[in-house]
Amino acid sequence: MFTKNDLHKIFNKYYSTLVLYANRFLPLRNECEDLVQDIFVNLLEKDLTFPDETSLRVYLYKSTRNKCYNHIKHLKVKDKYVSNTIKRAEDENLFLQEVLEEEITRQLHQAVKTLSGRKKEIIELSLRGMKNDEIAQTLGIQTQTVKTIKSAAYKSLRARFKESDHIIHFLLA
Repeated sequence: MFTKNDLHKIFNKYYSTLVLYANRFLPLRNECEDLVQDIFVNLLEKDLTFPDETSLRVYLYKSTRNKCYNHIKHLKVKDKYVSNTIKRAEDENLFLQEVLEEEITRQLHQAVKTLSGRKKEIIELSLRGMKNDEIAQTLGIQTQTVKTIKSAAYKSLRARFKESDHIIHFLLA
């Protein structure tokens, strides 16, 4: 375990060198400084002991390399996400499909609100991902009752959406 005085000496001795080492992997110096500072914070928080200074130095360099590697992996994931988001935003067909899906979802939730009592309750639970037996247990009714009510609710919803079916065909054309 390190005292604050020991950690202060170690920090003064290795900080600049570790930042330069991190800068081999990462182009921005402020990122390197942040990562190296995190290593020293971890060193302070953890109850680590080292048999000698060489072991400490190996720990510091490996920690620096690993933090840089993890940071690079994180940046790669972020870049991929941004790239995919840009592609999706630029794809007109995908845009129309997403708008249509959102509109159908909005209309479905609006239609569910018009259902009566148990029908509404069961469909809302179903939309949350609950299975029939879970719904039955939650509501204190038989699974077959859930199935019957759900079937009647679907029938009502289908009838309601049949009226707006021509809109969907227009949007898809």
